[in-house]
Amino acid sequence: MVTYFDEPKLIVDTGIAHGRLGEAATAEPLIADALRREAHTNQRGRAFHAFWLARTQLDQGKPDQACDTATQALVPASAVASERVSGHLREFYDQLAPHRQEPVALAFEARLRELLPPVSGSPRP
Repeated sequence: MVTYFDEPKLIVDTGIAHGRLGEAATAEPLIADALRREAHTNQRGRAFHAFWLARTQLDQGKPDQACDTATQALVPASAVASERVSGHLREFYDQLAPHRQEPVALAFEARLRELLPPVSGSPRP
């Protein structure tokens, strides 16, 4: 029996698939819905879903909203110490390159450095 594959997981996976197909406008409400439904005790899932929501928001040209969403992912990501989730959030930081001087991007970078210190030997936050 597969117990980790619940309704929020199905919804978020559908949203992620749309996002990867370049359909961010379709993906965003699905991922947001899955994040709302996700159990507050599932820190890894909440961090992962918030990352994907932030990515779809950034893909739609909403850097302020995306940075706010990604910042919300940092606390649960730091609680679970998942290298996969941390890697995704560092990847999001890389995608922020065109917006790096905007206050919301600088705030995200500061929280990223605070909560997810750089991997040894990596110049990235």
